[in-house]
Amino acid sequence: MEIDEWIQRLPKVELHVHLEGSLRPATLFALAARNGVTLRAGSAEELTELYQFGSFEDFGRLFMTGLKVLRGAEDFADATVALAAELAAQNVRYAEVTTSPMGHHHRGIALAEYAAGLDEGRRRARADHGVEIGWICDIVRNMEDPDSHHTIDFLLGPDAPEAVVGLGLGGVEHGFPPELFASSFAKAKASGLASLPHAGETAGPSSIWGALRVLKADRIGHGIRSLDDPALVAHLAEERIPLEVAPSSNVALCLVKDAESHVLGELARAGLAVTLNTDDPAYFQTTLNDELRMAHDVHGFSRHALLDAQTTALRASYAPDGIKTAVARELQQTRP
Repeated sequence: MEIDEWIQRLPKVELHVHLEGSLRPATLFALAARNGVTLRAGSAEELTELYQFGSFEDFGRLFMTGLKVLRGAEDFADATVALAAELAAQNVRYAEVTTSPMGHHHRGIALAEYAAGLDEGRRRARADHGVEIGWICDIVRNMEDPDSHHTIDFLLGPDAPEAVVGLGLGGVEHGFPPELFASSFAKAKASGLASLPHAGETAGPSSIWGALRVLKADRIGHGIRSLDDPALVAHLAEERIPLEVAPSSNVALCLVKDAESHVLGELARAGLAVTLNTDDPAYFQTTLNDELRMAHDVHGFSRHALLDAQTTALRASYAPDGIKTAVARELQQTRP
């Protein structure tokens, strides 16, 4: 069986994909037309040409522009279903999808309407596409006052969406270390939510140490800078703390020169619990199948290694037990 066919058949779990970063140009234009929003391009092709970034900040500005098309519950539901259709086409059975509630609330979106849209989208994702979704709601660290507790209070309140599995931490790392958000994550952990922060993407090992020591992180989003600190690598390997690695994202944001320069292979050879992810697949023009193929072609991941990465993702997920059992069985049946 050819590698592309085998990758397609492999049952998959994705742990790190942003709903707002999954809006393909066709979806953006449909939502923009519905809501009377003018985009910075006249066609999907022209919009795609804008997806070239010189820095994380360049990406952030375009990302914020894309949020303008999400206005009401129907928009959030349709965005979720569009993502689910794409995931289903790649045989992704379960995904933990990150979304940023306060980023929308600051734009005047009522949180109850936002949550209603997520709930409806998740229901349709399961019914129409067979994809189960768990939500990670994240704090955008450069947008939320750490003392406000806005995000975690929303998640613990009556208007929270269903199936929230964890509290995330995204946005700009530099100047906003994990330690600032210790109290929000303490509340999350005490309530049974997982701690799922981004760390070590654009900042160094101290960001990852802060996420581990202060936020009690259960997984690390990205974590590519962990290799700068051998003691950190040893700790991550010993504790089997999963890394949510998104190679195409790191290349697109100029954090590494190219796919060949990425540390994915080195992370795996160091014995770390590596998972493969897309992050913001629309903006970085990738799919999970693409990420697996790149790991195979560029970094020498065998079929066994790709299957092991999916097994790691499944075990690191907060999927319902029934889904974990079913996908684990399918993974065994797909073993080369």
